[in-house]
Amino acid sequence: MQLVGQNISNSATPGYTRLTADLSSVPGATSRVGQLGNGVNITSIRRNANDALEARLRTALSDQQSAAAERNGLARVENVFDPLGDNNLGTLVSDFFKSWGELQNNPQNIATRGIVINNGRSIAERLQSVRGDLAGIRDELNSQITTATEQADEIATQIADLNIQITVAESGASGPASALRDQRNQLLSKLSESFGITTREQPSGAVNVYIGNEALVQFGESFGLQAVNELDASGRLVAVIRLKEGGGVVKPTTGQVEGLITARDSHIGGQQDRLDALAGALIYEVNKIHSSGKGLQGFTSLTGATAVLDPSLELSNADNGVDFVPKTGSFFIDVKDNASGTVTRHQINVDLDGIGSDTTLNSLIADINANVPGVTASVLADGRLKLTASSSTSYSFADDTSGALASLGINTFFTGTDSVDIAVNDVLVSSPTLLAAAKSDLPGDGSNATDLVGLQSRVVANLGGVSLSDYYTTSISDLAVRASSAQSALDSGGIIFDSLTAQRESISGVNLDEEAVALINFQRGFEGAARYMNVIDQMLQTLLSLVR
Repeated sequence: MQLVGQNISNSATPGYTRLTADLSSVPGATSRVGQLGNGVNITSIRRNANDALEARLRTALSDQQSAAAERNGLARVENVFDPLGDNNLGTLVSDFFKSWGELQNNPQNIATRGIVINNGRSIAERLQSVRGDLAGIRDELNSQITTATEQADEIATQIADLNIQITVAESGASGPASALRDQRNQLLSKLSESFGITTREQPSGAVNVYIGNEALVQFGESFGLQAVNELDASGRLVAVIRLKEGGGVVKPTTGQVEGLITARDSHIGGQQDRLDALAGALIYEVNKIHSSGKGLQGFTSLTGATAVLDPSLELSNADNGVDFVPKTGSFFIDVKDNASGTVTRHQINVDLDGIGSDTTLNSLIADINANVPGVTASVLADGRLKLTASSSTSYSFADDTSGALASLGINTFFTGTDSVDIAVNDVLVSSPTLLAAAKSDLPGDGSNATDLVGLQSRVVANLGGVSLSDYYTTSISDLAVRASSAQSALDSGGIIFDSLTAQRESISGVNLDEEAVALINFQRGFEGAARYMNVIDQMLQTLLSLVR
């Protein structure tokens, strides 16, 4: 009756395991007709628990939490890109190249030039905004990982303490310490929300807890968990899970923390990398074409947007700080005499074949000073190339097959290297007439703008052989597929968890109807025993009266 009352009072207690009294007949004295019973005993109090099912339930809970964390992270990334919104990158890229198409038909129009520049700034600002939002989500995920790890560390300490209490309680008793074991099971379930765990119960009643191959709890000792901020291979700050004792790296395979790490590194980190690749390709490919074109007027002084670390190193040297590496080729500098209008063309060769002396910034400057009259080249203290025309001349550029002008930031449309620092060249913002829509000095020439229009659908080697537009579309499609896959995993994980929960409830949960039936059975048994005792008393009284 006491066990029934205990079960009924805890019917709504989370994690409570139903208790059952195991009854057995008490043997009595042996008579000539056989052994007569001597009543009933409670041989044990049994916890209706299935350890294998509990382990499967914890695994299902870990998988569900992992899928939920991953899906939530992907949902936030989708909101950042907003592929169906009016200000999405795909639309901005399309508008940018469309404005170049309008400029090719009317290259003399200053307003149209301003539209091209504004559209370029919109792309740059949107790329920076998306990149910043993704970085913000990464920081928040790192914070969530840290918080979940701290909570798991506290839970592990509590489990270790309960191991000691259970061992002490059960060492001098014949049955399990049910309430303490229920508390421990609840803590194991909470721990499995954050980390996928495996448990091994010891003969003493304590459980050892493992995350992957790393022991977290052994008997009464927790080795502790901590999140340490470290730089990953890409130079980003990430929260790495380590043991407090020994400092070993803990690599969760499931659970909320694993889902957060996957969302942070694979989904958000992957989208950041793809965004940088798209921005880098846009910068370099547009700049390569733009740097070979001409504006409505020539330059009198121009400073490159890109600095080299050492002007005496080859331009193709990876240690020289040039992100967009040029190749062997040449470009032309056209020098115009402002008084007569005469234009002279001068070829500058770039040798980067790795044979003999390759072109350095110093050698390029020397070549320009020696072969381009009316133009003086120099290197600034910060490593940037500066070209200055004499008082009576101006200059422009043409046919750069080496990519050196784009690499050094000379006559470029964009500055920067990726989505972090992409921007429209300040030279163009202040002087739209320098926007290079032409390839010649002829009025109405929009041939360079025509080449830029074609760039939208042209295959780009640095993007794996797809165009700028296709690369963005592929990125958004990949994001959608990942989000759908994560949602499917979450849905299926929920079904499995619910099914296992129902199985557990059928074994360990309290059914009030069953308890009511048991209550009636015990009540009727007690009434029967009382009636039995009353009959025996009456018979004894009758027997005694006969004796008297």
